[in-house]
Amino acid sequence: MLAAVKGYYNGSHIVINEDINLNTGQEVIVTILDTQTPSEKKIDLKKYMGRGEKMFQTDAQDYIKELRDSDRI
Repeated sequence: MLAAVKGYYNGSHIVINEDINLNTGQEVIVTILDTQTPSEKKIDLKKYMGRGEKMFQTDAQDYIKELRDSDRI
């Protein structure tokens, strides 16, 4: 079985918000979501808007680099 379910941490345990049957000892993968707002600089998407040459070379690469730089913990 492969399923994605929502839940929360109550201070001592992870509580699943959905009704799902799990067996004792069943292997799971837990992903921790960052719910805090990042204090880092905001990416100005408007500077990447446009058509033609601007969208395909350096600007697109800079945009991807900026996205990757701010997605690390």
